[in-house]
Amino acid sequence: MKCVVQLRYAPVPYLGAFASHYWFVVFDQAKGECHRWEVWQTRNAGGWSLGHVHCNLKHPDDGVGAGPYRLAAEWNGAQALALRAILEQPQRYPHCERYAPWPGPNSNTFAAWVLREAGIQHPRDRKAIGWNYPC
Repeated sequence: MKCVVQLRYAPVPYLGAFASHYWFVVFDQAKGECHRWEVWQTRNAGGWSLGHVHCNLKHPDDGVGAGPYRLAAEWNGAQALALRAILEQPQRYPHCERYAPWPGPNSNTFAAWVLREAGIQHPRDRKAIGWNYPC
């Protein structure tokens, strides 16, 4: 089963010089599917959601309003499968029903939590406000 997971980010509207929004894109090549997973400031805003956690709220290639996305990292093989397994269990995320742009929990808190749960280390970008929010 071929699976690729990307961690993407884009500048936040009006705060792009200081803040970025992170999300995951999961490509399941065996099924021909692609899903975008992220935390959004509005609960149940679209796509499939559990509180603030959303799947396919936006197209995987869409930014968040202040510029195009950038690729932060890409995983395949066992690491991609581990990430996908965590993303497909959003009820495990301890802050599904809470969102705060600063200091968190927010989209970056979710991204950091997913990576930790999958046992993957990834450096924190200084614009990833909320990355170190406790979970």
